[in-house]
Amino acid sequence: MNSLEVKIKDYYDDYDEDNRLIKDNSHSIEFITTTTYLDKYISKGDKVLEVGAATGRYSFYFAENGCEVTALELSEKHVDIMKNKLTNTSLTMEAIQGNALDLSSFEDETYDSILCLGPIYHLTKEEDRIKCIKECLRVLKPGGFIAVAYISKFAHFADMVKRNKEDINDIGLQNIVKTGVESNDPDACFYFSTYDDIEKLMYNNKIQKNNHIATDGIADMLRASINSLTEEEFNLWMQYHLDTCENSNLIGYSKHCLYIGKKINY
Repeated sequence: MNSLEVKIKDYYDDYDEDNRLIKDNSHSIEFITTTTYLDKYISKGDKVLEVGAATGRYSFYFAENGCEVTALELSEKHVDIMKNKLTNTSLTMEAIQGNALDLSSFEDETYDSILCLGPIYHLTKEEDRIKCIKECLRVLKPGGFIAVAYISKFAHFADMVKRNKEDINDIGLQNIVKTGVESNDPDACFYFSTYDDIEKLMYNNKIQKNNHIATDGIADMLRASINSLTEEEFNLWMQYHLDTCENSNLIGYSKHCLYIGKKINY
């Protein structure tokens, strides 16, 4: 196990990932937006591989909608959570421990869709990000869809300063904007990207773009306000968000973003 794997596992051992996407209005926007878009491409009966599935929030969603799902996750803690949830269910879903950089246990061109909604958050080396995408494409059927999530460095900078104005002086935060990595922190295990970085990564791997979206928009910066909305008011916010989440002028200020593309044979 390399040092980055250890750091990732240590981070999630102390973090409640299972409730992240459902704990309040502002956090739920990411899940609602992601599934709204993925539902356009993933159908009942499809074979879906989620690489870096965390506790399986998306894997369970698609399994419950009739897909055959394999959930691959680095953290044994998260795999155990998924396996416990699968107990006494009839879902066509398997949860296994594994690394996004090594999909050798999966055959070429096996899956209709690949969800890579976590690995790019943590792969701090460019060669690892490229390897991850190439492995995902290898096991994806021709014409299949790949969804890749990332964290925006610009939104993260603004959010951290909003939380504590003294962070404007933090060298680590400044390094994130310059390099994508908090290079002065020995425990850093996150990579922060940009719209252009992801566009380049996908283009270089010959992925045909379908959508590039802001999955939570400016929810992090407006969390208190959004969480105070009534259900009717929140629905109006979601309408505004879904109407604007593909506007490239706004995507960089979304904490979480998503690229959806199609594997093309050349």
